[in-house]
Amino acid sequence: MLSVKQLCYASALFIIASSLLIKSVYVFTLQDSWISVILAILISLIIVSVYGALESRHPGLDHVELCETVFGKVLGKIVGALYVFFFLSLAILNLEDTGAFVNGSILPQTPVTIVYVCMVLVCALSVSKGPKICLYSTMLVILIGSILVMNLLLLINKAELENFLPVLTHPPKNYALAIHSLLMLPLGEIFAFLTFAPHMKKPEEMGSALRGGILVGGFMLFIIVVRDIAVMGGYLQYVNHPTFSSIRLIEVGDFLTRLEILYASILLTAFTFKISVCYYAAITGLARLLRIDNYRIFIGIFGVLIVVATRGVFQSSFEHNEWKRSAPVYSTFFLIILPLLLLLVSFIRFGRHPKKPAARENQDASQDGDAETGFSGSMAPGES
Repeated sequence: MLSVKQLCYASALFIIASSLLIKSVYVFTLQDSWISVILAILISLIIVSVYGALESRHPGLDHVELCETVFGKVLGKIVGALYVFFFLSLAILNLEDTGAFVNGSILPQTPVTIVYVCMVLVCALSVSKGPKICLYSTMLVILIGSILVMNLLLLINKAELENFLPVLTHPPKNYALAIHSLLMLPLGEIFAFLTFAPHMKKPEEMGSALRGGILVGGFMLFIIVVRDIAVMGGYLQYVNHPTFSSIRLIEVGDFLTRLEILYASILLTAFTFKISVCYYAAITGLARLLRIDNYRIFIGIFGVLIVVATRGVFQSSFEHNEWKRSAPVYSTFFLIILPLLLLLVSFIRFGRHPKKPAARENQDASQDGDAETGFSGSMAPGES
């Protein structure tokens, strides 16, 4: 069972993994991107409150069960299937981003298909462990934070405060687009963690866990943006991976160079975690829809599907960059509109204090009985 703290750091790691994908923010607001990050964090806390309210009203239900409980059996299955497709598409798109980063910055001579296959194999192994993939996120967040502090200290001699000037010179539309991009890509995507609600010790505190993740992950994202602006200034809009490019500038004498390889390793680890969470959300959602207890039978099928789809999703880097401009609009439907509809219909159908579903009450009762008798529901017959 996952604690609030573990889920908090897991969602923070999920957000940090997207630090590679914030070039669009620099394109819109450049030296004012730090303002966009702060506003996006504040707004995302409101959005996450919607997710928390859903779990507070229907504790222990994942995204598919929420849809079926609130919208009814038929419409709920349709919306649940849409969420399965959404999380599958997130896994595919993030894998494509990872492959583009590795192929363009680290291993340019390596066929990108090999990168995809290796990543999916690691993610499949992680998904097979179930909710345990969140257990080591605290250690990874602390490690990334330590490396971030080290980077700041080593780059402080290259920072220029003039890169932050002038302030608030862009059109209001640019700030709105930058904030929307941050809300939908790194921040709002933590909706995927509702899939872990049945495995939480206190599922009604899901909102607190996600808000903590927003604050921790958002703060580290803010530090990364401030560092990039201070070090690179206007060059941010001309490089493919601004965060990675700023690390390349670290050079202390002739012995402390090429630290971007260390950062790339950490970044790939974070990306593996993010893809694994989306992968897990997709296959467990399908298992819930089909009423299949063992979700692991879908791991191999979805793994092959993800690799094949990633190979054909974009024909060129131009198409990939064009998609990044429209991706926030695509995610808005799943991360803002549908959760708001779920909460509204929940209030209409169940009032202010909804009753627990019968299945959930029986599950809670069985857990209480197991606690009293000393048996665990995960034990095999005859096991003590």
